[in-house]
Amino acid sequence: MTERNVRRYTRRLGKVIGSRRAWTRGPWIMVNASDANRRWAARWYPDAGREIEGIAADHGISHATACGIVAAWSPRMPWKRNLIVARKYLEGETKLGMGQSERNADAVRSFGIDALNGQKTSAFAWNLAGDYDAVTIDVWMMRAAGEDEDAPRIVQYREIAAATRRLARRHGMPPAQMQALIWIIYRGSAQ
Repeated sequence: MTERNVRRYTRRLGKVIGSRRAWTRGPWIMVNASDANRRWAARWYPDAGREIEGIAADHGISHATACGIVAAWSPRMPWKRNLIVARKYLEGETKLGMGQSERNADAVRSFGIDALNGQKTSAFAWNLAGDYDAVTIDVWMMRAAGEDEDAPRIVQYREIAAATRRLARRHGMPPAQMQALIWIIYRGSAQ
């Protein structure tokens, strides 16, 4: 991980939210982030975690395990579909999508949330479980960071996550909330 790359990603992600100083040495502001965007970003992970509490209760599993199962099914899947597929999986349906997702969900069911070994799915599971220091880097965060690849390399993931954390510190919010805000503004939706 290089400081040069972290700075580059900080600038690129900062452009998405319009991060700049109000005046020389003044406070940091976000000119592209509406109040509605900020509220949406602040609520996204807590609301998602509450939705998953229902899944956990319905299926007699821990909240953390349910978060891991939802995260296992998340790659390239819209949120509402992700929840439907996770429920179907827990109800015993098979052949629901990518085989790797099913294998990851099986591992989480057997060994818990720590069985996830993908950077994105692991961070997403922890965000859903209430750890807002983890940073989820998906295809939309890659695009916001100015990258064409769908998935980051290991070092690139760390650099983009570090840039997201840096912006979060500047603007006084948890890293997961900053990631959600960038995602919402870049994509134009919280779904």
